[in-house]
Amino acid sequence: MFPVIFQYKALTITTFGVLLGLAFYLAFLLLEREMKLRGKNHEMASTILIVAIPSAIIGAKLFHIIDNLEQFFASPKDMILSGDGLSVYGGIIVAFAACYFVVKKYKESYLETADMVAPALALGYAVGRIGCHVSGDGCFGVVTDSIFTTSYPNGIVPTSIGVFPTPLFESFFSFLVCAFLLNLRKRELPKGTMIFTYMLLNAVARFAVEFIRVNPKVAFSLTQAQIIAIVIFVLGIAGMFYNFRKKQTA
Repeated sequence: MFPVIFQYKALTITTFGVLLGLAFYLAFLLLEREMKLRGKNHEMASTILIVAIPSAIIGAKLFHIIDNLEQFFASPKDMILSGDGLSVYGGIIVAFAACYFVVKKYKESYLETADMVAPALALGYAVGRIGCHVSGDGCFGVVTDSIFTTSYPNGIVPTSIGVFPTPLFESFFSFLVCAFLLNLRKRELPKGTMIFTYMLLNAVARFAVEFIRVNPKVAFSLTQAQIIAIVIFVLGIAGMFYNFRKKQTA
C-alpha cells in the first residue's frame, strides 16, 4: 500500500487525503447535477460542500475518539492532531446535522434535498473507502487465508499477515448502491424514499462487514459502528413506514 504520495520537509500529501478530497468533489458534482435536473438552486450544492467538509471531519474524529477513549486519554494531543483515525458514521451524522441549517437557509425541503444527496453520498463513500484501502489506515478485516486475503505491509497501520480487504468490499457495494439509487430516482416517489433506502442498505452492509473487521466491541458483543447501523436501520424503516402511511392517507 502507498499511504504517502509526496513528502518534502513539512509538506506531506497522502493517498487518503487525495482520495478523500476526490470523494467530496465527485459527490459535489453529482449533487449539483441532481439539483439542476430537479430545477433547484444548484448553488446550494456548493454551500453544502463548504459546510459538510469541516463538519464531517470533526464528526469523524469525535466518534473515533469516543470509540477509543483509552488511547485518547493516554495521548489526547496526538490523537486529535493525527490525520488518521476517522469514523465514517461520525462524519456522516454530524455533516447531515450541520447541513440541515443550509437547507433551511435556502428554504428547501430537507427530505427532498436528502434524496438528492443520497446517490452522491454513496459515490463519495465508495471513493473514500478506496482511500482507506490504498493507505492501509487500519480499517481492514480479520486474518484470512481465503482468495480475498490482502496484506498492508506499508500501510499507515501496517500488517504483513493476510487479512480481509474490507474497505474494498464496502466500496464495491457502495458503487452498486449509487447505481441503484440513480435508477430509483427516475420514479415518482414520496420525499425521503431515496435517503431512507440508502440508510437501510448502508446499515445492513456496515453491520455485516463489521463481523470481519478489526474493531473493538463496545456493548452486547457489537462494535460502535454496528450499534449505529442498527439505529440507522430502525430510522430508515420508520421513515419508509411514515411515507407509506402518508401515501395511504393522501
